[in-house]
Amino acid sequence: QINALENHLQVSLFDRSNKGIVLTKQGAYLRSAVVDFISMGKGIQEKLSSIPNSETLLILGTSLHEKCRAFYDFWVLFSEEKPGYKVEMMTVDTRFPLPGEVDFVEAVNENLPWQEMLDYLELCRCPYGVAAARDHPLARKKTLRFEDLKDYTLVLQRPGGDKGDALRIRKDLREHGISFIERSGYGSSVVWEASIEKQLLVLPVCYRDVLFDMEIRTMPWDYSVSYGFFSRPNRSGLARSFLEFVKQKRDSHPEIIRHLMI
Repeated sequence: QINALENHLQVSLFDRSNKGIVLTKQGAYLRSAVVDFISMGKGIQEKLSSIPNSETLLILGTSLHEKCRAFYDFWVLFSEEKPGYKVEMMTVDTRFPLPGEVDFVEAVNENLPWQEMLDYLELCRCPYGVAAARDHPLARKKTLRFEDLKDYTLVLQRPGGDKGDALRIRKDLREHGISFIERSGYGSSVVWEASIEKQLLVLPVCYRDVLFDMEIRTMPWDYSVSYGFFSRPNRSGLARSFLEFVKQKRDSHPEIIRHLMI
């Protein structure tokens, strides 16, 4: 086997003499180089062994914005009809490719890079609202009008792939003489800055559960963004079965998604 390996690599791995054999420089390099690969291989093998059967377990990816807002209620109904299956949550960072074991992510559809790699099932259209710090003067109003916004700066997320209503909001604000700035997302630093600087955030109302010390108020517009489940194209039989179940139940159980639209 050693001779065959040397012939394949076209190098001598050992110096052979009457005193025995010792590694050549090439042999010493090869030994040190393969240690990491052997360790990596063992790690992959252990990881494979630890992944449960994909036909009995669903893994839902979650993050600050990608939360379990509707999945759990659909899963409860699904489990009542088809018991014996399990679901687990896994924290993900959607700035990077999703881990291979993640089956679903529930999120606003903005055609972001990670979303374009997955299939999508829409649950509803989520309206845009305006968020203000709880001690902001506008937070005391139940609904807001364009006239209420003229003395303040609004913070908007830069439009992603779902640009239609996002661009129309910008057009409306310009026509009403309302100033705004754009940010790449609604991370904690953006929310914190808006709260401190008395800025207003324009964002989907479903994000109320990620805002600290802020309230979302509705506006007299009909702008919204798609919201639903993202899943892998090569999903398991269990994942396909669950998605078909959701398609059947989403219209007959409007209470599951109603809170995402008000």
